[in-house]
Amino acid sequence: MTSRAAAAVVRALDDRQREATEDVERILAAAVRVMQRVSPDAPRVSDIVAEAGVSNKAFYRYFAGKDDLILAVMERGVALVVSYLEHQMAKESTPEGKITRWISGALAQVADPELIGMSRALVGQMSDSDKRRLAEEEIMASMRDLLLEPVRALGGSDPERDADAVFVCTVGTMRRYVDSTDQPGRKDITHLIRFCLRGLGVPEGDR
Repeated sequence: MTSRAAAAVVRALDDRQREATEDVERILAAAVRVMQRVSPDAPRVSDIVAEAGVSNKAFYRYFAGKDDLILAVMERGVALVVSYLEHQMAKESTPEGKITRWISGALAQVADPELIGMSRALVGQMSDSDKRRLAEEEIMASMRDLLLEPVRALGGSDPERDADAVFVCTVGTMRRYVDSTDQPGRKDITHLIRFCLRGLGVPEGDR
């Protein structure tokens, strides 16, 4: 193949990749809008396709089905939260400071009216199937992993379980607010932070 022919193939592939990326972005954004609109009812693929302005054929080219799409939306949302938490934790130099930022940053997701609306819509679509639950746990693991380094730095005898405990307490609190009409206040957030740091053995004066 000549260099010009090879360049033409590369251009065509680049165009297809760009088109595919744009299609997927439109479908993900449309899924969030439809889920928020119909929550707690389940969204229909036909409604998402119409909202995105793509064909059924295009939808199934990228996603195996509705469950696959919802997991992709969740994955995108968790990735944004992880990026936000990394940014917040980078502002602190001490492990207890980083853990404090992680907890307060995670709970900020259910303190913001727009963010909690999106979370409620997504949680309402989560399945009870073992396969789906395992996939959700895998996606959420990236949030938990941010805790490992600062928890290890505190010198506890079992940092893996310690990080799990902080993660479960915080995510459990997040889910409680997602399932209610309330939002966590400053006292609620402070109490959880103090509870977790006390459990990690951080002296009162260092909190």
